[in-house]
Amino acid sequence: MECAVTNSQLVYNGLVRSLPNLQYDRLQPTKAYLRDVALVLGSLQRAFIAPHPFDWQHGLEVNMRGLSGQSFLIADEETRATIDLVAQKVRIAGSKWPLAEYAAPEILNNIRLWLESRSVNTQLEIPKFSDSSTFNEQQARNYAEALWWVDMRFRDLAKKLRIGLVSPILLYPHHFDLSLTWFPQADNRQLAIGFSTGDETINEPYMYLTAYPEPKLFKSFKLPAEAHRQSEGFSGFILPYAKLRASDQPEKLFWDFAKVFTTGQELLSR
Repeated sequence: MECAVTNSQLVYNGLVRSLPNLQYDRLQPTKAYLRDVALVLGSLQRAFIAPHPFDWQHGLEVNMRGLSGQSFLIADEETRATIDLVAQKVRIAGSKWPLAEYAAPEILNNIRLWLESRSVNTQLEIPKFSDSSTFNEQQARNYAEALWWVDMRFRDLAKKLRIGLVSPILLYPHHFDLSLTWFPQADNRQLAIGFSTGDETINEPYMYLTAYPEPKLFKSFKLPAEAHRQSEGFSGFILPYAKLRASDQPEKLFWDFAKVFTTGQELLSR
């Protein structure tokens, strides 16, 4: 069996013994820090990879140690930067910087120096960083465990989508949410499922389901008791992460919530 991420709690094949506690207020300073670092990685990869029609060049990938930028070529060598949430460092091609010791602007400068050392003259976009953020090791571990669990569920879901266009599973740094988007008819009609650590609209970690354009039947879909419809800020379905964590069968609850996704082709065609 393949062991994944953390010291505090073991994860095997994406199955966590119990989902970690993500408390919005405690998580937010570390989330803000990780978001800033993710913005740096996004700026780096966009300097080297071509824009995508659906803006997928902005997204980072989840791996068993944390988050990874998309790969790009430097001197014909495949390169990518990662946020290693096990060792809690940013890594790129042998260079590494501990998260607890470097603010995001310093990591951006370190990457610039790293590029210069390879005679790469590329301008990196300077992200808008958070006004205040701090890094807490335990909060980062908790987030890594939750993120890996959700990513594995999204991977399983993506395997069931056999028609149309299926997006890569990506974490978008600006809102810091992990999402999977499905275009059943291979046009602009789409369903999206995602995982957010919380925001100004919903002050707790949550999973969401949205449809665009939203069909009439979408709002009539039967949800599990733990989920609810959302109209403030955006329209969709919400499953609070706390409900997943409290469930004796979190994986089953996820699939009950995601059922609308697998019937999306029929919903969007009406």
